Formats: sequence, C-alpha cells, structure tokens
Amino acid sequence: KLKTNFTGNTSNPQLAFDNGGNAMAVWTQTDTDITSSGTKTNIWASRYAVDTGWWSAAELIETSDISANSYQIAVDGNGNALATWSTIDGVRADIWANRYNSGTGWGTAMLLENDDTGSAINPQIAFDASGNALAVWQQSDGTIYNIASKRYAAATNAWGTATLIETDNVGNANFPQIAFDANDNAMAVWDQFDGTRNNIWANRFQ
Repeated sequence: KLKTNFTGNTSNPQLAFDNGGNAMAVWTQTDTDITSSGTKTNIWASRYAVDTGWWSAAELIETSDISANSYQIAVDGNGNALATWSTIDGVRADIWANRYNSGTGWGTAMLLENDDTGSAINPQIAFDASGNALAVWQQSDGTIYNIASKRYAAATNAWGTATLIETDNVGNANFPQIAFDANDNAMAVWDQFDGTRNNIWANRFQ
C-alpha cells in the first residue's frame, strides 16, 4: 500500500519507469482540513527501488492551498523525474511542476505557466534520452484553447519560455500528448475543432 497518510481519499495514480527498473508513482489525495476553502486535493509521490523491492514513504510534492488535478509523471533514463499538474485558483487554472533528482529527492513546486489571459489545463510531459523534457498543455487565450509547450534543459536545470505550438483560432485545441524518439526529436499531437468536427493535428520538435 503506497498511501500512508489517511487524511482523505486517494485516486487516479500515474506511473513511470527509468532504465534501471525503478519507478515513480504520483496520485491525488484529498486534504480534509477545516478551512474556509474546504476539502482540497494535493499531489503525492512514492518511488519504487528495484534493488530493495520497496516503495519509499509517500511524499507531498505540491502544497498549495488550492486543489491540484490533471497531473502527469515522467522519468528519464537516470532516474530523475518531472511531475506536472494543473491548479485552479478560483479564477483560472495554472500549470505547475516539480522535479525529482535521483540523488537529492524532490525539489520545490514551481509555476510553469503564468499567462493570466486564460486557464491552462491538461499538461503532459516527456523526457528525451539526454534528460531534457518537454511539457505541453492547453492554453486559453480568453476565448479558445490553443496548445503551448515549454522545454526543460538538463544542462542548466532550468525551464525555457512557454511557446504556442498551435494558434488556429477556428476552434479549441484539446488533450495534447508528447513523445520523444531515440534521437531527442519530439512529436506533439492534439485534437482540433474546425467549426464542424474534431481533427487530429501534430507538430514536431527537433
């Protein structure tokens, strides 16, 4: 049993492996604290070490006072991980991230997207073979949703600038996915409404 904190309910786990057979799981757990905001959900994580066959103690990796959801986890070949999720502050949704270093553990959650024009939801993330990562998500411009992306560079341990990779304003772009090939090229795909029906679109990163 990975859940060790019995404050509230847990749900919707996500899981990823590194090249050594170790794994990282993330999930949401309700926090039934007695506050004006009532019950909220936070992001928790636990790591499986193949050499011991044990899971680590569950760890809270997101501590905001607003509910977190739509989370994803990715692990690189060396056992470092990145978790992304969306939070709703009562006005709009933003994208957050936290990085796990295989030597030192989880860092501090940081705001990955701060465009206040509209909400950002449904983040996805993937690593390349060199330990760099790309996150993609739906970004509202106040009217419709477009697809945005942001790159993490392993060499500098820093995120770049959020960039729109889809700007067709005919209709909403939804539910992006991202994946890398063995040569560190990436492909993002999503569905796009053209006013009549949804079609599938793609954009390549190299």
